Amino acid sequence: MKRILVWFLAETDAVVALGIAIVAGVLGLLDVTTTKLADNTILLTLAVLSLAVLRDRWRSMNAEHGLTAALNEVSGRLGDLSAMHTTLIQSERALREIAAVRLLTGPREVTRAHEDAREQTGRWVFKGGTGTYIRAVTLPECVRLARRDRRALAIRLEILDPVDIDACERYAVFRRSMAELTDATGETWTCDRTREEAYATILAACWHKKRYDLLEVQIGLTSTMTTFRYDMADNRLIITQDDPRIPALMIPRESFLYASFHTELDRSLAQARKVPLDLSSTVGLGDEPTPEEVRGLFDALNLPLTLPDDHVPRIIQKAIHARNPYP
Repeated sequence: MKRILVWFLAETDAVVALGIAIVAGVLGLLDVTTTKLADNTILLTLAVLSLAVLRDRWRSMNAEHGLTAALNEVSGRLGDLSAMHTTLIQSERALREIAAVRLLTGPREVTRAHEDAREQTGRWVFKGGTGTYIRAVTLPECVRLARRDRRALAIRLEILDPVDIDACERYAVFRRSMAELTDATGETWTCDRTREEAYATILAACWHKKRYDLLEVQIGLTSTMTTFRYDMADNRLIITQDDPRIPALMIPRESFLYASFHTELDRSLAQARKVPLDLSSTVGLGDEPTPEEVRGLFDALNLPLTLPDDHVPRIIQKAIHARNPYP
């Protein structure tokens, strides 16, 4: 009964129109009505039906507006959910990146990381001080492995400019301030030693290039001292400092940090002063280079060797028979 009452109240106009039409029809059948009354009854019925139609249209318009508002609200919420989803994806990626960066503690872990990086790499990018470890371990080992596999090898080095006395002196002062005692090579850091080490790295690169034709070398000289050493292979980047006891960082190639550092190292090398290594092809270097050959090499490279003659044998020794500073 309640449902019928609710329906009746909701559809009053339609019920009234139907009632008028029924009453008018009955009266017409009984022939108790006039033509004028019948016409008025029809008009009244049409009016009631018109009101019902207008009411339905008004309800439809309200329903459409309500639906539009609801859809707009849902769309806004979906937009918020999309933004939240994007934020969650970015956060998840950042967490994966942080987890991918590995902390290397102790010389053994750092050494192992370098060994694994050298095994199959086709390139090595370095930025640091004088390249002592590069010259003693990385360069000869990378060349050995490349020769074993008969593959090309690209070496990119950015080191201190040995001609820039002020830069070499700043570097020597910094190294002495970190540790006054001699390092694993048995030497202390002085301006002359810094210059010897840098010259020796350039000599070593030229010497290896003459003995392995698939080796491509590019060297840039800088006057800006850095306290970090960057070693980038095909599959990882290793960031160390001069003290092997300080933890190092290893960033895998899959990390966006690897790509960012690759751009940084590339742009840094592009701004350094280039060593014209192609000019070294006219200079002979024996298995044990002579002081005359070494001076001739640096003259050809437009890097005058201004150190006294007694320094040249030490440069040769450091280049060809370098000692690992971090055994």
